[in-house]
Amino acid sequence: MSIVEASTFRCLSAAEALGLISVEAGVTVFDVRDVPSYQRGHLDGAAHLSEDRLLPWMRRLAKDAPVLIYCYHGNASKTYAQMFIDFRYTRVFSVDGGYEALAVAQAAMAAA
Repeated sequence: MSIVEASTFRCLSAAEALGLISVEAGVTVFDVRDVPSYQRGHLDGAAHLSEDRLLPWMRRLAKDAPVLIYCYHGNASKTYAQMFIDFRYTRVFSVDGGYEALAVAQAAMAAA
């Protein structure tokens, strides 16, 4: 009997997350904040994800597709990231600092 190493998600800084989005074709970005927050502002191309929409999304995504998840501060995104890992997705990322950190990092990149 062999022991198989369990997959885990990876936490990224906002800058690392934006870098991943810019270089990785096909990354799926999920915003797991509430709907009003998502409607007020979200990353370009980010889809809103809630628990009731999780399984339909999982049916559409390949298990090796890169999945990037952000929330308000980086806590709820870890819960969602773990759900993807539990369903055997192999390239799952959670953004530390959440949407605010991403917005600051985007502004800094734009100003540079």
